[in-house]
Amino acid sequence: MINIQNGNIDIDNINFTIKQKLTKDEFISSNLFADVLNHDDYGYTRYYIKPQMICGEKFAISLIFNPEGVLYMANIGLHSDDSFSSWENWSESREMQKKEFHDKWLEKNIGQPPYSYTWGLMASSYDPRSGSSSINITYK
Repeated sequence: MINIQNGNIDIDNINFTIKQKLTKDEFISSNLFADVLNHDDYGYTRYYIKPQMICGEKFAISLIFNPEGVLYMANIGLHSDDSFSSWENWSESREMQKKEFHDKWLEKNIGQPPYSYTWGLMASSYDPRSGSSSINITYK
């Protein structure tokens, strides 16, 4: 569930909440950290996490921490059971279908846009440069 009052994202079936002001140290000491697949560190640190259930749907998740070690953004994207996306199985129409799913999922679980709150912003987007669709939650 995504709580629109505070931006908290509860992961189904595990005791972990992605939240505003989550620190990298808190994340590293959590049970979700065991599901990290990969990470990048370029000043900001991005952790790619194996798909998790949120509101009954499976989403790939990435968490981005700012240089101070505080959560800046969470990206969640629908994950199908067939495989992780790669350029070999990528298609623009498939990504646009994912974007449409994200739009409908937000409307069903959050309501109508815009998704602007005192704690941050949410948006469903398609990035043609990376060829991916996701729901982006940016924390203030």
